[in-house]
Amino acid sequence: MENLISAVETYSQGGALLMPLLLLCALLLTVTGLGNLLAPRPFMPRWSGRLLQLTAVLMLLGFLGMIWFHWQIAQHAVLELPEQLAAMLNQQLEAMNRGATYGIPLYDPQSPPRYLIPPWIEYQRYYFWFFCFALMALLVHRRLDNQRFRGSLYLLLAAQLVVLYVWADPFREPLPRFFAEITPWFTAPSAWEQLGMFMQLYPRLEFYYTASYMWFHPPLLFISYACITIFFAVSLLMLIRRELEVERVGYDYAKFGYFLLTLGMLLGYPWALKAWGPNWWWDPKVSSSIMLWAIFSTYLHTRIYANKKGMWYFSAALGLLCFVAMIFTFVASYIFPGEHSL
Repeated sequence: MENLISAVETYSQGGALLMPLLLLCALLLTVTGLGNLLAPRPFMPRWSGRLLQLTAVLMLLGFLGMIWFHWQIAQHAVLELPEQLAAMLNQQLEAMNRGATYGIPLYDPQSPPRYLIPPWIEYQRYYFWFFCFALMALLVHRRLDNQRFRGSLYLLLAAQLVVLYVWADPFREPLPRFFAEITPWFTAPSAWEQLGMFMQLYPRLEFYYTASYMWFHPPLLFISYACITIFFAVSLLMLIRRELEVERVGYDYAKFGYFLLTLGMLLGYPWALKAWGPNWWWDPKVSSSIMLWAIFSTYLHTRIYANKKGMWYFSAALGLLCFVAMIFTFVASYIFPGEHSL
């Protein structure tokens, strides 16, 4: 436990240095974003591009810090029991597995279960989502020299950084739910106490924290959310001005985001069956995800006819609605009770 506490302190101290720098970037991005949206000419274009690069680099450093932190967790958060209890434990696990569709692996004293967790749980999911957006904004910035489009990207990234700093700082109190779950394990007075806790911790470790789907389902969705945020900016500009180059960029990201969203949702299906059984249909998060996918599909179909009379603005409005549906889908976990509830 001492090693974990040391890792938490190091991780938090690193975040305490990083987050004020990101907040400063957010303030400067706001200035450049408003300048490029309102000024008749590009506002400090070279300086703005470098600021965007610096922001992406800082976020990359933070993400590398998360990877290091999770590696420390994998090294030191281990559900290790005395070998003499292994036979008794495995008898209980075999009884649990009897008749179950998806059984839990038996306990191996030579390789006890450890928490190898991907860096996009709890508040880290915000960081990963916004980090993906920062990288995409950097790519789009180099691809398209459009003053107002760049300005809108700066403002969106600034808003995301403010959300991180004010509400979803992943460094201030690292993984509070995870540590609330596992801390009693390390403070248990005896191996017998740990044996009782093992039966509570192990299924969640296997079916959630270290599930193979955890490495694919959430990140695919968060990358698709970043794509949707890009074409949200495009859709806003489409309502103001008819610029085909900007619209084409948005369409490229919409197609990529749609592919990732669809793949991520499909991968969630077998994971849900394994973790929750068959009784999870019409969970609010699932229903809102299907709604988002349907709106997204409609947007892509209507975009084919964007050059016809009235369809340009209708397509842009659907792009905005898609973004609203994405936000609703994301916050559904916080509002409605269900398997995805946080």
